[in-house]
Amino acid sequence: MLDAATIQTMTDSIKAFIDLLPPGTSLTDEQRSRYTSINVANKVFAEDVLSETATLGPDIMPAYVKPQVLENDLVYFKQLDDLENQLNNAQQLLQDAKRVAGHEAYSLATTIYNIIKMASEVGIPNAKAAYTKLKERFDAQGSTGRTPTVVPEEE
Repeated sequence: MLDAATIQTMTDSIKAFIDLLPPGTSLTDEQRSRYTSINVANKVFAEDVLSETATLGPDIMPAYVKPQVLENDLVYFKQLDDLENQLNNAQQLLQDAKRVAGHEAYSLATTIYNIIKMASEVGIPNAKAAYTKLKERFDAQGSTGRTPTVVPEEE
């Protein structure tokens, strides 16, 4: 379990990261579908175009086309790509930690459920009501991706 101060520090760090992103870079769904994304092949193409502009001389490129803008965009893309990779790694670690916590919580809940079930079967006071309530929820939860550990009912 994380303490409140750690959660607050993590939340503040995420907010600080978001606040450092350039303003105006959030896209609408329509823009996301319309904008061309870059992949390995077209990134190499853009780098080749930049490289070739250095050899063309001043007469080929119109004055309003600035190869420096392309260079800046490629540098910016690489910076963002590196940050995205770091965030993807952090997200995987977060998902793994969440999976461990969920696994442990569900495993212990199943163990406790089985204890309540056994207590109900041997007539321990209050156990029958708790078991009846939990059994309905347990039976309704559907597939969890694995077979829960349940003590078989005696016939």
